[in-house]
Amino acid sequence: MGLIDWARNLFGFGKLNKETTPAGTIEKEFGVHPAASRKMENNINLWWAMYTNHPPWESCDVRPLGLPGAIGRELARHALAEFSAAVSGSARAEYINRQVQAAKARFAQNLEIGLCLGGVALKPYPDGDRILVGAATTGFTPTRFDGTGKAIGGVFKSKPLRQGKDWFVKLEYHDFLQREDGTTVYVIETKAFRSGENGGIGAKVPLNTVREWAGLLERAEIENLDGPLFAYFKPPVSNQEEPDSFMGVSVYSGAVVDRIKEADEQWERIWWEFKSGERKIFSDATQIDAGQIGDRLFLKGAFTSDGNLFEQFSPELRGAALYDGFQYILKIIEFNVGLAFGTISDPQSVNKTATEEIMTKHRQYVTESDIQTAFQSTLDDLIYAMDALCDLARLAPAGTYSVDYNWGDGVLDDPETKRQDMAMGLSLLNASIIGPVEYRMRYFGEDEKTAKKMLPDMEDMTDEEQDEIE
Repeated sequence: MGLIDWARNLFGFGKLNKETTPAGTIEKEFGVHPAASRKMENNINLWWAMYTNHPPWESCDVRPLGLPGAIGRELARHALAEFSAAVSGSARAEYINRQVQAAKARFAQNLEIGLCLGGVALKPYPDGDRILVGAATTGFTPTRFDGTGKAIGGVFKSKPLRQGKDWFVKLEYHDFLQREDGTTVYVIETKAFRSGENGGIGAKVPLNTVREWAGLLERAEIENLDGPLFAYFKPPVSNQEEPDSFMGVSVYSGAVVDRIKEADEQWERIWWEFKSGERKIFSDATQIDAGQIGDRLFLKGAFTSDGNLFEQFSPELRGAALYDGFQYILKIIEFNVGLAFGTISDPQSVNKTATEEIMTKHRQYVTESDIQTAFQSTLDDLIYAMDALCDLARLAPAGTYSVDYNWGDGVLDDPETKRQDMAMGLSLLNASIIGPVEYRMRYFGEDEKTAKKMLPDMEDMTDEEQDEIE
């Protein structure tokens, strides 16, 4: 089978795997080591449990609120609120653009998962005359990063596939290899294994054991590639767990884990305060028919404290104090993950001046800008991989392409916030904290040359005089 047939027979990786690929299996089958340490694997498992709303502290008493998923969803939603991308330049570009627009529908979900779990691999694969994009988190194990922190090698685990009564998974190893003559090729090795419904890895089997994989090459070498046939997104968050590692971390990693746990526990206290404070009437009147008057209100057969027939139990609730504490914890979480106050906390509990309002929204604006920059780089890699697949599977004629991205202003793109932002800018300008050139560049969207041109007499000044004004 040639590379064209191989490319057309790629199998998608569209389903999230609960179980990661064991490091021992990767080392034994492909002779490489996972980039994630045992500690990082444990962290990924923790982030997964939190994302699926089953953290270690879940119990009959503490029922999680789903904050991890809400955090990732809000960050992804704001980052992609005004997002658009257009690929143009040739017939090849038009074909790729159609594939990108089709995949765009799942970008928000892909980004949310990547932000929550510390990374997500986007893997394009041919499906007839189109290119689909699968997403893998725990189903992708990075094995090598380049000097910039970009993943260029790793192992993909397919979703479990059932054939008859048996289940199987496929491992696909990607990386660049330098030959003895000094040339570099892109290597893909594919192996199949017995499995279970949850994706565990058992004994190795021939690829042709599974009908859908019977035509795949066990090893393929591809020349003239400048990047991998996948794109890997990492949250723009410092890896404080292992500062020397290129592995990505969740946006709610580190101390945020404890704050989320405290929020879940505090909410349970609020719930219990109202539950335990329900009005009750104690009575030793055995003739009361609880079925008629309701067991929720009356407790018959209970002795009253003063010998009366009835005694009411109606304690004063402490809900306000507990709720204030809950909101305080949520604000700490918002601050640590870069969200504006009032995003997941109660907006009515946030008292801010106009300047504080701008500052808290600006914090989220910076967070979203960093996410957009990282995701745009990932999309560049995804489109490159799509272009390479067009050559391998002959999906579109050769041609160049360029990509135009538009992200909008996100959280700052509302009239009131813009008005307040410009007012603060004028205050900074009047206080000589920023210069007029910087002011025009920031608030009028001008480049430095245009900003200087629009200021009176700036063009007639010397460079030293201009620098003094700036």
